[in-house]
Amino acid sequence: MRVLIMLSAIVLLAGCAAGTLLGAGQGGRSDDGRSYAEARNDNLLAAKVNRAMVRAKELRAQDIQVSVLNAVVTLTGTVPNEGSIVQAGRVAQSVNGVKTVINNLRGAP
Repeated sequence: MRVLIMLSAIVLLAGCAAGTLLGAGQGGRSDDGRSYAEARNDNLLAAKVNRAMVRAKELRAQDIQVSVLNAVVTLTGTVPNEGSIVQAGRVAQSVNGVKTVINNLRGAP
């Protein structure tokens, strides 16, 4: 009897492991209500926008935070002047996959 229980447990656990490795049961939601796939896509898009900011020489060393929710990019932080605010918005909007940009950057006093 003991052997039968042990074999049953091993078979069940092996099935769970295989299902998890194949992605079954991974369709949950993140804390903010997005699916895990949507959250992953937003994270990848944020990385692309950050990379574009670094490649824009005039924006490289500036204090710009990028957040993404459902492909809507929000920029926050403080930059030296109005030109940097406009440039950052243009760079973010130019990234493939960005629906819209909310530019909350502020010019330094």
